[in-house]
Amino acid sequence: MTDTNATPNPFGAYLRAKRIECARSLREVAEAVGISHVYLGEVERGIRGPLKEEHWDALLRAIPALTHAELERAAQTSRPLEIDLASAPPRYQDLALALARRFKRRNLSETELARLMKVLKGNE
Repeated sequence: MTDTNATPNPFGAYLRAKRIECARSLREVAEAVGISHVYLGEVERGIRGPLKEEHWDALLRAIPALTHAELERAAQTSRPLEIDLASAPPRYQDLALALARRFKRRNLSETELARLMKVLKGNE
């Protein structure tokens, strides 16, 4: 059974916005991609997750305003992130949990975010 009260995920919202921007109907895009318009509508509404990458080339041809990089980013941010802490050392567990709490509260300043990104990317 599908969830009719789903909220659009980043992938579905991005896809719908770009489809409308290009004045393409749901049916047109679905046909070009080789999927049903019902399925595509469910992806756009967040009832289903992002389209599989095997459909992306056809999707990019059907909706010229899409970019592969943005599809990838939207797909990644549309799925929950899971981290297995069971075998991690206690300090790694502490770090992951502290970051998750701060992320949930969305209370990192721009300076803190920039510094963390530098450290995590190995630039510091």
